[in-house]
Amino acid sequence: MKKVMSILLVMCLSGCTVLDFFAHNKNNHLMNSTQDHNKTTTDSKSEIGTVNQDNIDQKLYLYYYEQLTQTQKEAYLELYKALQNQSAIYELKTPISIKDFNIAFYAFEYDFPEAFWMWNYRYLSNDEDKITRLQFNVPSDLSTTMAQVNQVVDKVVNDVKGASDYEKIKYFYEWIINWTVYQRNQCEQDITGVFLLRQSVCGGYSKAFQYLCKKAGIKCTYVLGMTDQLHAWNLVELDGKYYWVDATWGDSFDSEGNTVLNYHYFMVPDQILFRTHLSLNGKVPVGTLNEVDVFKFPKCTDNSLSYYAQTGAYFETYDYDAIKKYILKKINEDPYQYIEFQIGDIKSYKQALQLLFTQESNQINRILKDYFGSDYKCNYYQIDTVGVIGIQVYQ
Repeated sequence: MKKVMSILLVMCLSGCTVLDFFAHNKNNHLMNSTQDHNKTTTDSKSEIGTVNQDNIDQKLYLYYYEQLTQTQKEAYLELYKALQNQSAIYELKTPISIKDFNIAFYAFEYDFPEAFWMWNYRYLSNDEDKITRLQFNVPSDLSTTMAQVNQVVDKVVNDVKGASDYEKIKYFYEWIINWTVYQRNQCEQDITGVFLLRQSVCGGYSKAFQYLCKKAGIKCTYVLGMTDQLHAWNLVELDGKYYWVDATWGDSFDSEGNTVLNYHYFMVPDQILFRTHLSLNGKVPVGTLNEVDVFKFPKCTDNSLSYYAQTGAYFETYDYDAIKKYILKKINEDPYQYIEFQIGDIKSYKQALQLLFTQESNQINRILKDYFGSDYKCNYYQIDTVGVIGIQVYQ
């Protein structure tokens, strides 16, 4: 784990654009729909028989698939077959409207981070504007690339073999942050950027986290939304409850540019995430300017698995005696460590700042004098978006 080198923490928010399909695929679709509809290709055609849900691994977590119509599900399952066969040309058994196919494709792409090579595709449509054929640009080194990715992934997953699912999730979160440099590159939106190049942005972080969870049998999906710009993070399901995870924002940096791992958005509920993150409410683009509501997200109300709750550092309201007890406990472990705690209620958080650190009250000095006497100095920092307060004592 990387150590904090400075008091001032700055969240790594800049430059986290998502290579989203609002433009990427839609332009590709429209450009190629003008092809000669009567032209056929037989050299590399791969026609698959009837596709049904029995053709897909029942152990897979198909969060978006479950929200599709039957027509869209059939297209999704055909995409799954194309993924398995790595088909360059794929004939759809049943023609499908462009709108329904777009929805099915997004659902499939969000459920399968390993399908990154399928993003670059063309389609052939008939006179009824229904898609009949897909053409994928299958990389010549795809098998080698995926073997290299899985070699890294399998080692990471094996490192926590026998651990609880929560411990695995935490380990994957920490591993991605410590392994990856937040930097743009040609593979920044897919899993190869993280696992092979060790450089990525939010799209790569979230899909890599999803893929690790998938390999470990943990229910996790990819979520596209907004912060101050397009952003991506994850939704995790554990023991029937849902939690938000944003590994990208866990990879922060201090005032001197040093990387700092934080847990501000690790297994958090709506109460914390939606102060800064905004879900797109399941909206899926279906045309140049049009979008349709398709996917829904559950309420995330449980805070028991957040880092601060798990470490006894979470307080829903300002409780002087409880916070004093926690601070003194941490000081007894190491007098000069960074000590963080979180206050869930915004009003109480602001009250805590006023009571602990203003000259009129300065309750932090009352707490620290119980251990240090008068021979100490203290710095503090605050992260308003998540209600976190941190202190460090030094000589």
